[in-house]
Amino acid sequence: MKKFIGLFTVAICSMGMLKAQITDVTPPVAAQSQNTVKDSTAPAIAQQAGPTEDAARKAADKRKKFANLDLSHRGADHFMFQFGGMGLSGDAGDYATKGFSREFNFSFMLDKAFKSNPHYSLGFGIGYSSSNLFFNGKYLDVKATSTELPVSENITGTTNSFNKFKVVLNYFEVPLELRYSANMENPNKGFRLALGLKGGLMLNAHSKGKNEMDSDGSTVYGKGYIEKQYSKRYFKNTRVSGTIRVGYGLFSVFGTYQLTQLLNTGAGPALHPYSVGLALGIM
Repeated sequence: MKKFIGLFTVAICSMGMLKAQITDVTPPVAAQSQNTVKDSTAPAIAQQAGPTEDAARKAADKRKKFANLDLSHRGADHFMFQFGGMGLSGDAGDYATKGFSREFNFSFMLDKAFKSNPHYSLGFGIGYSSSNLFFNGKYLDVKATSTELPVSENITGTTNSFNKFKVVLNYFEVPLELRYSANMENPNKGFRLALGLKGGLMLNAHSKGKNEMDSDGSTVYGKGYIEKQYSKRYFKNTRVSGTIRVGYGLFSVFGTYQLTQLLNTGAGPALHPYSVGLALGIM
């Protein structure tokens, strides 16, 4: 009987210990379940990284596309011809032009496309510019010795005048352009845009009067008579101009505006020449 009671007591104690062990195991299981829920966010993080990967892939495809372009036959406006009308901005007063003032520009340029995006390129080179400012019915005495450039209706010291009169300014230039071409491989067959600056060094300046007439309007030396006077005294020897070109293929419309003044300080009003015309770029 005592053995039976002893075995019964051992059995009850064993069952109590087993129940305690089961209770102790339950919290880690719950914790493990909670950890599993937290780990389920990993796919969401991976999904958020998707757009970045797409952007990187697109950038790589773009670089590969540019790398495979054949730019060996790319038209680069190596030779640029421009012709247009001119004017003077500012309070010209007596220095206002009269007649068809015009400008001719020629330049030889190199074109370097950006490797990162061949739509864009840098153009630079050397050039020549000739500005013809007409003052018909007036006389500008470029060889005078006064501080201010004399301007009058009659030739200095006479009552005569020229039927046609102009001042010609010739420059050596260094143009620089930032260019955009819609057609990367063949810009001569697409939309084009160029913004730039050009610096100029004056080579010579002269006036040219044609057909001297007396006060009665009669020709003095014949209609073919021409008189030229050379002097750079009143004009700035250097200039800086802003430029723009917009066009399609070989042809474009151009515009220039001289940022620096035309005349030396004290030689006359603050005048800034500008021009608008047509341009042809080849090769």
